[in-house]
Amino acid sequence: MKQNLTGVIAISNPLSGKNKHGGFEVFQKQISQYQNIDHYITHNEFEIHQALVKCKQRYIRIIVINGGDGTLQCVLSFLKQENNLDYQPELVLLQAGTTSMAYGDVGCKSSLPEALSALVAYANGKENRFKKLVRPVIKMMMPATQQSSCGLFFGAGAIYNGILFCRQRLHSKGVRGEFGASLAMLRFIIDWLTFKRLTTAVRADVTLENQVRDEGTYNIITATSLKRLLAGVYPFWAPIQQADAFALTLIKNNPPRPMMNFLRILKGQMPHGNKAEEHYQSYSVCDAKLDIYGGFTLDGELFGEPNKNTRVHLQSAGLVTFLSL
Repeated sequence: MKQNLTGVIAISNPLSGKNKHGGFEVFQKQISQYQNIDHYITHNEFEIHQALVKCKQRYIRIIVINGGDGTLQCVLSFLKQENNLDYQPELVLLQAGTTSMAYGDVGCKSSLPEALSALVAYANGKENRFKKLVRPVIKMMMPATQQSSCGLFFGAGAIYNGILFCRQRLHSKGVRGEFGASLAMLRFIIDWLTFKRLTTAVRADVTLENQVRDEGTYNIITATSLKRLLAGVYPFWAPIQQADAFALTLIKNNPPRPMMNFLRILKGQMPHGNKAEEHYQSYSVCDAKLDIYGGFTLDGELFGEPNKNTRVHLQSAGLVTFLSL
């Protein structure tokens, strides 16, 4: 039975990227001025889970997420557990992580004082200045370990290697946020089109909706329910068929006409050329099964091993609503 939700709670992770560099102190000072917004400070997945249990028990209507992609992943994983599906709060995502992939699409981009004031007014029924952004959640399951997590972006191949490069070569030099991740993406694109020293393809068997099946070596495997990725790119061109579907793109190793086609792909346009569909594939799906020989990522968190095969099941887990201002 659907509950009548009310109130606002903020969940902070002081250890997320931007928060570690002064952002948490700024947030804590600002939110202390709003006595009707409780603030839960968490330092790990267990504490985030406990905070979310309290939110559900209190029927909290709005949850402010002051953390990075990992914190958001914990929140989505909690909400999409079988015994929590009747709890559907609205989420406000702040820019507090190292990269914050989801923030570029569904984040609240107004100033913090403006966002908090608008939240109090909205929660009290006085006015609603927020735009509601509804996105499907992707549930990633690994049958061998019974491990599951929920997120909004999945990637393997060059995407996985790009995250490693970003952490090892850019974050260590203080280059963070979308700018740092975009630099890593540009570096890999240039390498893919020229010397191929960094780009590592990944072997995979792919089954979509228990019907479409493909296998091979892929430069890129990516799936998302976001409408905007790093630097505004959106490398998907298949039309979304239903509200809870997510987009999935497969690019095989050494595809034809890579330079011209990659520029089209970045803009979400179908590649050109003879038999292009054999090398560049884009789908709208609710179910994908992958056997990946290598590492992969969900919302920036790394999984798998470079020299090991992992079976991964991606499935639509329902919708979630973000408030943006």
